[in-house]
Amino acid sequence: MDTEKVKDLATKVGASISTSRSSTVLTIRPEKVFEACQLLTKELPDFYHLTTITGVDEGSTISLYYHFWHSRDFLSLKTAIPKENPTIASVCGVLPSSLLYEAELQDLLGVVFEGNPLKGRKLLLPDTYPVEAPPPLRKEADPEKIRKLMELE
Repeated sequence: MDTEKVKDLATKVGASISTSRSSTVLTIRPEKVFEACQLLTKELPDFYHLTTITGVDEGSTISLYYHFWHSRDFLSLKTAIPKENPTIASVCGVLPSSLLYEAELQDLLGVVFEGNPLKGRKLLLPDTYPVEAPPPLRKEADPEKIRKLMELE
């Protein structure tokens, strides 16, 4: 991995850098994610492939990790959005492979990706999933209560 190009990218998007072994994480503000993905694909073309997007309920925030991989190197963009308004711009326009990853996070963590054509549509959850129930991977989700709401018990 070209560490100078990574540092340059981090500077352009105001990111902090952390590394461990062959993995590098750029921590950025949510409003910089789209720009960072755009720059990454142009300035680090070996990392054109978005492997996945993962999300973690951190309590008051939801952390999102955009994972890229090339050879033996891993590069992730990390951001955090407020749990009470979990909205962020979609990166589908620059990384078409993000379409389903974003839809998955919408279903499972309630993250809204503005600009994603699947916004508001279910991907993994059944149509009968209760509107009043929290998304299933949120800390406050209670599987037993959800099963009762869905009349499975």
